[in-house]
Amino acid sequence: MSRLWLGLACCLVTCARPTPVPPALAQSTPRTTQSVAARVDVPPATSSLPLVLPAPRGSLSAFFEALTALGAGQRTGHVRVLWLGDSHTNADFLSGAVRSALAARFGDGGPGFIRVGTKPYRHDGVKLGRDGAWNVDPDPPARRSVQNDGVFGLGGTRAVAKPGASFGLSVVARGESAEAQARFDVAYALPPGSSFSLQLGSHLRRVDEKTSAEESTGGIRHLTLTAPLAAQLSLKPERGAARFFGVVVERHEPAGVVLDTSGIDGARLETPLAWNEAAFTAEVARRAPELFVVAYGTNESFDATRVTKYGPQLTELVGRLRRGAPGASCLVLGPTDAPLGEGSVPRVAEVAAELRRAAKDLQCSFVSLQQLMGGEGSFARGMKAKDRLCQPDRLHLTPRGYQELGQALAKLVLDAYSAGRVDL
Repeated sequence: MSRLWLGLACCLVTCARPTPVPPALAQSTPRTTQSVAARVDVPPATSSLPLVLPAPRGSLSAFFEALTALGAGQRTGHVRVLWLGDSHTNADFLSGAVRSALAARFGDGGPGFIRVGTKPYRHDGVKLGRDGAWNVDPDPPARRSVQNDGVFGLGGTRAVAKPGASFGLSVVARGESAEAQARFDVAYALPPGSSFSLQLGSHLRRVDEKTSAEESTGGIRHLTLTAPLAAQLSLKPERGAARFFGVVVERHEPAGVVLDTSGIDGARLETPLAWNEAAFTAEVARRAPELFVVAYGTNESFDATRVTKYGPQLTELVGRLRRGAPGASCLVLGPTDAPLGEGSVPRVAEVAAELRRAAKDLQCSFVSLQQLMGGEGSFARGMKAKDRLCQPDRLHLTPRGYQELGQALAKLVLDAYSAGRVDL
């Protein structure tokens, strides 16, 4: 591929570097020593549950069939994609480009899942504001061992606002789109005596233990409200230590594509395996994705452990996702390129090969982002491009680089769909 990227000056996120320096955290506010673990009985993570494999069709059949029904006007619900990954995902430039391409062809269902209280964090098409001090668990968010009860919702984090802190979001929308009605699903948990205020547009309410809300595994509550898509949502603590897991924003109609991102700086395949399995799969089931994307491997490319460990880890993670969404299609992304002189770090290709092998056994499609970038040496070339495509940190792309890589990935998927294929 002769050219994927045009550069911008900086990227907003970090993950583990090729030196022993620890990865930057998604939350730098000093944490208190007081535990904020939920006071609920949580089913333990279970590895003995059966792995649910999809019907022996193409690895993207379910997703493509859902898109066909959507395009033909035969579907009233959104087609959802759940994308898990590391800092490349957390930046939402790469995944944002895929979201935009799918929405342009099949309709925009809304921004989907949005984190609350974490920093650094961005979401394409959403303005975010975080004021004051927040405590975020796990600590660090990319942690690979169980912390407290392990209940961290769909996005793998929960945030507690310190006194005086607040969080706000608003979807960037104009004209008729801004006034379109949308669902705002706030995921939270309340220890005894806790409460917070929620303002959505002109509507202000106090949320406490008496507030009627759906409750899922692990004590996660879901309060769903309706307002114009562009309405501003604000969350402020009142009493106690309310925990926030995220907000989902979707249009009521017409049906379109919604792409949820769950990226964590410095994350590896083991990161989501440290979350409580029952609580996580319940949140996946609530979202009911037709496609899940697993995008790890960059940080693994700088580890010293045997790459053969990553196949079983991918198998366990895909198993959990399929227990939440048994009929969903599956796409595994190999790591982006990493430079070594004018070439590449050899372990990138080794990690990709192991993930490719495991993906095939799992009946998942696989795409090597290293190859999609242009293969070995593509990162080094991107650093030297007139319009820089890759960062001097030798790990991340520029925003434009991510966007063009995302456009290339979206084209690969949509070309397969248009050609009637069921795999990549």
